[in-house]
Amino acid sequence: MSTTITFSIAAGVGTFLLRPEKESRPPTLDHPTLDQLDALIAEAEAAAAAGRLRVLFVASASARSFCAGANVEALADLGPATIERWIRHGHAVFARLEDLGVPTVARVEGFALGGGLELALACDLIFAADTAQLGPTEARLGFVAGWGGSWRLPRRVGLARAKELLFSGRAVAAGEAQRLGLVDFFGADAALAARCERFAADVMAGSAVSHHGHKRLLADAAGRAAAADAEAAASVECVASADTQARVQAFLSRRKSPPS
Repeated sequence: MSTTITFSIAAGVGTFLLRPEKESRPPTLDHPTLDQLDALIAEAEAAAAAGRLRVLFVASASARSFCAGANVEALADLGPATIERWIRHGHAVFARLEDLGVPTVARVEGFALGGGLELALACDLIFAADTAQLGPTEARLGFVAGWGGSWRLPRRVGLARAKELLFSGRAVAAGEAQRLGLVDFFGADAALAARCERFAADVMAGSAVSHHGHKRLLADAAGRAAAADAEAAASVECVASADTQARVQAFLSRRKSPPS
């Protein structure tokens, strides 16, 4: 597992913290990391039911990257026989995060790309540092957004803007991301910390029952499930293509680490 995740709660405020194996590497996702996240969400669900958790932040221990998406080993293993399990696994975990009965905020510092952006999109809100770069970069490797990005992104920024981002595969800086509606706040480190603290205080001042009710009222589980089916089918088509295979091999050859 290249990334581990820890869960802490202090005075009702919880944090999922992504920590890369090496400080020089960004947090990434693979099947074991998704399993760990799923287990921590179960803990968060129990804490919320017991009244110990009122708001949850998803953050990274790396100021340079929130999450860069799939790790190299996971990417190398994706093929027509394995891609659907990959899509379904990420969808199930991110859906569980989205359905958590307390407000959730992705605190994005640095890069949130591909599956990393989809992780942020599974949270209710995205607060970003002014150094953040966010983008659905899947097209550059010949994939589609497979963990709900094709469904959540247009709900955030509108259909035309989502198409432009998905087709271009570009990452946008925090200021543009806010103008597009992709992030809800951006600022320097001190301002970001203050915004997170203020939001947590506002949530704590409100009703947990009300927050849970609003989460249910605003959910669209049927639409999300349909997106999972569509993304799985499109992902199988992509990964079976010679173009995607060539793009992945070129990417992997660039990312090979020198012997230690």
